[in-house]
Amino acid sequence: MLTANNITKKFAGVTALDNVSLSFLKGQVTAVIGENGAGKSTLMKILSGVIADYEGQLNLNEKPVRFASVREA
Repeated sequence: MLTANNITKKFAGVTALDNVSLSFLKGQVTAVIGENGAGKSTLMKILSGVIADYEGQLNLNEKPVRFASVREA
């Protein structure tokens, strides 16, 4: 349903996400876990449209998408 491919996000020279790929399938519960500073919140902000500036590709139902805002997401 939703896939994130090779998502990379840097903040002022600090890499928050480095080529992260993840799939969310219909009817499946997915958890994102990790240590503090691992990039969980950054990934969720990209998926929800809070952060629009990143490298990589999001696909919704196999079609490329790029959310420019929370409303759009």
